[in-house]
Amino acid sequence: MGKMKRRYISLKWSFSVYLTVCFFIAFAGSMAIGFVTNDLQEYYRGIHSDVKLFYHSDDDVKIFIDDEQNINSKYLITDNRPLAERKYMIMYCIISYAQFILVPLWIISCVAVTGIVFYRRELQKPIRILLDASQKISENQLEFKIEYQKQNELGKLCTAFDDMRQSLDENNREMWHSLEERKRLNSAFSHDLRTPLTVLRGYNDFMRKYIGDISEDKINEILSKMDSQINRLENYTYKMSALHKLEDIVPDISAFPAYKLEENFSESGKYICKDKKFTLDFNSDTKNLFIDYSLVMEVYENIISNAQRYAESEIKSDVSVNENRIEISVCDDGKGFSETSLKLAKQPFYRDDKEQNTSHFGLGLYICKIICEKCGGTVDISNTESGGKVTAIFFSESR
Repeated sequence: MGKMKRRYISLKWSFSVYLTVCFFIAFAGSMAIGFVTNDLQEYYRGIHSDVKLFYHSDDDVKIFIDDEQNINSKYLITDNRPLAERKYMIMYCIISYAQFILVPLWIISCVAVTGIVFYRRELQKPIRILLDASQKISENQLEFKIEYQKQNELGKLCTAFDDMRQSLDENNREMWHSLEERKRLNSAFSHDLRTPLTVLRGYNDFMRKYIGDISEDKINEILSKMDSQINRLENYTYKMSALHKLEDIVPDISAFPAYKLEENFSESGKYICKDKKFTLDFNSDTKNLFIDYSLVMEVYENIISNAQRYAESEIKSDVSVNENRIEISVCDDGKGFSETSLKLAKQPFYRDDKEQNTSHFGLGLYICKIICEKCGGTVDISNTESGGKVTAIFFSESR
């Protein structure tokens, strides 16, 4: 059986309940004090009915004339009454006035106890939890969970505080991942620049050393090779610049006709595949898509280019489109992905060890991965019976 959902009870309502209970307890206690003191008074009056507590006899009064010749009277209770009678009289007076002292003290005590109980049961725990959480967050310790079961304002506050903690933790992880990714990209960028620069340096040193001893044809050959390396550097820096821009890109969603997307997919596929056979199977059950067209085309063309590089003779693309989803699958009849490539092909600057194409920087699938994630989708790679397969998924917004 599942846990029963707790009913929301506000602090104001809880405090009202505590005050109501406090009122009834204070009222009942005050009545009890009144009844007890009255009963004690009656009891004392009953067992000491012969003691004169409220009046005095003539024997207790002394008549005298003062210095100004005025006649005065004075009670002589303390002088004339027996000690037992005086004790009973004092006790009776204490009982008579006790309720005027005990009732206010009882009410004050009830209010104080109610406040303490309300604080300990409703406020102390969540306040302690929030203070501890604030301290941990200020120290950047986010590996904890804020739990408070009561469904009231402080319970909501604890839940909101935990949501904030989770967001901070996720943002920190994303920032750390982004920084590590950029470090790795920069390191790989520096590493891959060394090869063409070393080649250019070697050609430059060779020409300086043998400038007068080599033929014009040899010079043109060297210059052509240097120009090739320069073009490689230009392409590489362009790719890196585009890659850094993609990290900060925000998809620009707008309406785009599905039939137009099919036409553009077909034209781009045939152009990229050149002399290799290209087929497109495009299935759509909607007229308009709400997507960033340029980003979708960027991913599609990267996947087709990747397939063209490894295909023997044929490339096939299957595209499935509905209101909320675009799935692009591209298969080739090449050798497929190796076990290592299945794990690492989406990483930046990854190239198969057996690959001879030095103009390929290993950024295509990584760029596709970034773009799809920016659009809420994914990129998956796998093997089929005929070769390799890359699947890109976008999610279209409904309007």
